[in-house]
Amino acid sequence: MSPPNAARPRPTPRPAKPPCRETRRFRSTIPPGTMRRRRGLASSVVDMLRSYDTAPALGGDRPARGVSLLSLVVFLAFLVAFALRADAEWRRVHHPPTGPYSGIATLVGDPEYRGAGVAVVFRIEGWRYEAVFYGADAWRVRDHMQGESVLLSATRRTWGASVSRYKLVRHVAGRLDDVVLGGDWTQGSALARATNRVRRLIAHGASSLPPAEASLLTGLVIGDDRAQSREMRTAFRDSGLSHLTAVSGQNIVFVLAVFAPVITRLRPRARLVATLGVLGAFTMMTRAEPSVLRAAAMAGLAAIVFARGGSIPAWRTLVVSASVLLLADPFLAWSVGFWLSVSATAGLVAIGPRCETLLRCMGCPAIVAVPLAASTAAQIATLPVLVVVFGRIAPWGLLANLFAVPMAGAVMLCGLPLCIVAGLTGGVGAEILTAPLLLGVRWVWWCAAVVARLPG
Repeated sequence: MSPPNAARPRPTPRPAKPPCRETRRFRSTIPPGTMRRRRGLASSVVDMLRSYDTAPALGGDRPARGVSLLSLVVFLAFLVAFALRADAEWRRVHHPPTGPYSGIATLVGDPEYRGAGVAVVFRIEGWRYEAVFYGADAWRVRDHMQGESVLLSATRRTWGASVSRYKLVRHVAGRLDDVVLGGDWTQGSALARATNRVRRLIAHGASSLPPAEASLLTGLVIGDDRAQSREMRTAFRDSGLSHLTAVSGQNIVFVLAVFAPVITRLRPRARLVATLGVLGAFTMMTRAEPSVLRAAAMAGLAAIVFARGGSIPAWRTLVVSASVLLLADPFLAWSVGFWLSVSATAGLVAIGPRCETLLRCMGCPAIVAVPLAASTAAQIATLPVLVVVFGRIAPWGLLANLFAVPMAGAVMLCGLPLCIVAGLTGGVGAEILTAPLLLGVRWVWWCAAVVARLPG
C-alpha cells in the first residue's frame, strides 16, 4: 500500500483529433512556423481562417497581396477608358435623330405586355426607339421576336426631360409616335431565325403544362419570364429565388453539358469554334441579358485559354470578362442584374471554398456542404447590392436556395432538350415528355411560395 503523501500518477493524455483532409490541404499552403498546435474542431476552424490569405481560390491561386505598378497602371487605364466610353455613349443617347421616318425597322428584344398595350423596341439606322401598340396593331406585333424586321412609317421623338434613366441605359434613345406598320415581316439573319425557332419550340413544348408552370419553366430554361404572374414574381423575389429565372453561369454549364458528347469528339480547333458557337447562339437565344453576357464571356475566355494549352484562374477570368463587357457597353454599370451576377460569382470564387471547408470540418456531408456553401457565398457577396438597391434582403433566402436550387438545376439541364422534343411532337407525346418537368417546376414554385410566407 502506497503512503498517503505519495504523488499520484498523471493520467495519459488523449490523442488530439486529427484534422480533416481540407484542413491538411490548407495547412500545406501556410509557411512553416506560422501555426501553433491546437486540438479538436477549434484548431481546424482557426487554421482554415488563418489560411484565408494564402489558400488557393476556386480555379487558381490568389494574386499576390501587394499591388504591382503594372497592375495599378492597367487599372487606371481601364478607369480612363471606361469614363471616356461612358461619357461618349451618354452624350450620344441624348441626341438621337428626330422627325418623320419611313423604312425598315428591326426588333431589339421581344415584345412585352404593358398594361393594355404591347411595347417593343425597334432599331432604326443604328438607333433604338420604343413604340407602344394597342388594339389590332398590338395583336400584330406580339408574336414576333428579336431580329425580325418590318416596313413602317412613324415620327421619331426624343424622350424629353421626364425620361427615366432605365430607358437610356438600355440604349433606347427615343420613342416612335403615329406608327403605321407595313405588310409582311422578314425573319432576319440565319442566326436570328435559328434561335427564334428554338425559342418557339421551347415555348410550344412548355405550353403542354398549365399556364403558371409553363411560364416558370420557360423562365428557368431560357430566362423568359414575361408571362409570369405578379404573384409569382413577388414570391420569388421575397424568397430570394428570383435569380433562378435569370439565365446565368449555371445555364451555360448545363447547355455545354448537353452538347459535350458532340463537342469533345472534335479536333481542338473545331472544338473551340463549336464551343464559342454554342455560347454565342445561347446568348442570343436568351436575349443577351447582363447575367448571361457575364457567364458567356467567362466561359468563352476559359475555352480560348484552354485551347491554347494554358489555364486561367477563375478570379482573373471574372475580372477580365467584366472589364471587357464594361468597355464594350458602359451602361452595364447601371445594370442591377450585371452587378448581382458579378458579385455572386466573386462570392463563389473567394468565399465558396472557405465555406465548404468550414462545413466539411464541422462534419457536414458533401451532398449538403457543397450547395449550402455555394448559396451562402452568393448570399454574402450580393448582400451589399441588395441592400443599396432594394433596401431589403430575403431573410430566408439561404433556406429557400438549399431546397430549390438542386431541383431547379435538374429542370434546367433536362428542360432544354425535353421542351424542344415536346415542341416537335406536340399532343400527348409532349405531355408525357414534360411530366417530369412539371414535378420539378412545382417543387421550385412550392419552395418559393412557402418561404415567401415565412415571417421576417
